Amino acid sequence: VIIVLMFESGLEVVSMIQKNISTFDVQRGDVVVQDSTTGRVCFTCIFIEGSQSLRCSIEYLCTRTEYNGQLNINRPLGSQNVTKCIDGIYTSDYNISFYDIEHDGVINYQPAYQ
Repeated sequence: VIIVLMFESGLEVVSMIQKNISTFDVQRGDVVVQDSTTGRVCFTCIFIEGSQSLRCSIEYLCTRTEYNGQLNINRPLGSQNVTKCIDGIYTSDYNISFYDIEHDGVINYQPAYQ
């Protein structure tokens, strides 16, 4: 998913430029800007029904500044959606990839959703 965070007339707009489908346990990833002042952004991993994956790994890269980061979201078994919010993702263009982490702890380095 390529995300462009823009602020127009005080309103926060999240534009998704590209979407891919997934055959991995993470079928989709969502990004929501909660607070533009603190750069608070929430990431949600949506798993397929019956998934045995333990968690979701998210990598983000600011295409303008090369600022990057990574976070993992633990998934209680049986949960279909998991969310984690962080601060410090400010207005810019970001490449964001979602990976599933299998039940044995192995990360699938092929993005499940990008």
